Amino acid sequence: MLKSKGFSKELEAFCAEYEEEVQEMLVLTAEHVGGACSYVEGIWRPSAEFLASADLADGTVNREKGQLSWLAQEKDREGWIFKLKPFTIYRVKCRRRKEKKSGQESAVRMANEYMLVEVAGRGLRNEGLSQVLEEYKRPVFIEDELCGRFELERAYNWFCAEVPWLSDECRVSLGCDEEDGETADGALAAFREIYADAAGWDKKFRAFAAEELTELANDWQDTDDYDDEGDTGEDDASGGDCSAPVTKAAFAKRIAIREFSINAEGDYTAYYDDDDMFYGHVIMIEGNIRDGMDRADIAG
Repeated sequence: MLKSKGFSKELEAFCAEYEEEVQEMLVLTAEHVGGACSYVEGIWRPSAEFLASADLADGTVNREKGQLSWLAQEKDREGWIFKLKPFTIYRVKCRRRKEKKSGQESAVRMANEYMLVEVAGRGLRNEGLSQVLEEYKRPVFIEDELCGRFELERAYNWFCAEVPWLSDECRVSLGCDEEDGETADGALAAFREIYADAAGWDKKFRAFAAEELTELANDWQDTDDYDDEGDTGEDDASGGDCSAPVTKAAFAKRIAIREFSINAEGDYTAYYDDDDMFYGHVIMIEGNIRDGMDRADIAG
């Protein structure tokens, strides 16, 4: 983490990334308005996504999504100064981010990003923005005879459902065919191929994870932390001897699928419960339906 030069100096540097002109517009906030990332030590960069904006002069609605950002200090953590709420229309004063040279940052992402200077009105009404919100909240479903009923989660650009996977329940996410889309034909077709042979794929996932991670599981078992958490040498609830090395066969048997995500190109991630071999970390198996599995790791 970079060390802070002082809030005023950091604010000056932050402001330099944005145009001098201050403009006013209406914005319709999205779900994510209360988050912040570390800017430098002791200083935060809160942000608020918006679904659309409207010109104050003629009311023209711009349906391009965007983001408002600003700097805050530790003392501002409660509400991050502006206390913005999701799905609300605000009148804001802001400064557009300067264009970056090619290769520095995504031009698409930067095109509609602003520094928030002031909130001049809250909870306002605007017919065009209200229509955007109504459309955004409209439920969209995919019905499939084999896989079940999936609902669109627009904030993440995927369809989700709880799907029976052998003897387990698995949360399945299908990536939309395009950004801000309302179909997931590509991901569904790929998932149907996997789900039609769930037993076979589950066996392959378990075997691959065991091959890649059993040695690491034994390393974790040998740590002092493991001993401190009550290793008595007796059998644990899964039927294994806590003091004995974990075998690949035992590893494969102990893990259980919990989530699965796949996109239109067939890139997938299978998330498995670790049965406490990694103290509750999730096991991730990544690959492509055509090219096979290429990575297994732990996260969380």
